[in-house]
Amino acid sequence: MTVRALTPEDLDAHCRVSSAAFIWEYKPGEETFPTDETWLGCFDDNGELIADLEYVVRQATWDGGTVPCVCVGGVASLPHRRHGGAVRRLFEELERLAQAEGWALGALYPFADVYYRKFGYTRRFHSMRLTVPMRVLETYAAGVPKEAMGSLELYEGKDLTGELLRVYNTFAMRHPLMLRREGAHLKWFYSKPFEKCEYCYLWRGAAGAFEGYLQYKVDRSAGKVYVDEFCPLTDAAMQGMLAFLRGYASKTDSVVFAQLPPDSPMPEMLGEYTAMRAEYAYGPALRFYDGRVTPEALRGGPPPQFWDGF
Repeated sequence: MTVRALTPEDLDAHCRVSSAAFIWEYKPGEETFPTDETWLGCFDDNGELIADLEYVVRQATWDGGTVPCVCVGGVASLPHRRHGGAVRRLFEELERLAQAEGWALGALYPFADVYYRKFGYTRRFHSMRLTVPMRVLETYAAGVPKEAMGSLELYEGKDLTGELLRVYNTFAMRHPLMLRREGAHLKWFYSKPFEKCEYCYLWRGAAGAFEGYLQYKVDRSAGKVYVDEFCPLTDAAMQGMLAFLRGYASKTDSVVFAQLPPDSPMPEMLGEYTAMRAEYAYGPALRFYDGRVTPEALRGGPPPQFWDGF
């Protein structure tokens, strides 16, 4: 078997493997070769593509700085060619590249933890999903000092881009293993509120600086506000953004914070523990490639986060 990077000439073979693995309808001529990431393919001795995966290298926060992290996805193989070692060969190539390129760790979202442990990937970290009844937010908001309210500005993909990236990356530096975002990663922020009903607001403090942001969707049929990202840089920003959300009390009955740091002070700030529901969920599986980043080094430190869809 041979492992190499895929080229545009491999598009048809790649789509066949992906279609068979992930069960989607492939119609030749309607797909384009992906260019935002690198694709590795494993070919048999006859030159047939039997398995492939995608990867992209991002910077993950660690110890006041960043380290290279290879984010892996789209691991696929032909069903009738499985159990022959093709996927293992792909991960052996990633191991070689990690040593050659100096990648500190790898990350992927596994379909089965046991399967990816064979390649050194294990889930170690989790985030908190917190469901808060709207009446709890209303009670809390009534006690927030007026000076903490600040103001909010809606992000529409234009003027506030630099400030949004600054707030996110400042927040990320406080939590190990969050992926930094640059201009190419603006796709993770909601930028078309009126077209998609997805909202991203920056919170401006009394001194005029942006000190946080949140982004969310509203499901009126379910009666819930789903907050996908909640990034306060100050206590006032957290107070102000929580108070803002109670504005949906007439249309929803609860707010779901999808991913908070496990030690988030939010439950203690809101106070009504019996009314809220906290659930802990594991994030991606990680593979530690060198001594700069180790699971042992995380013990006793701030809790990790790991956002982004890679």
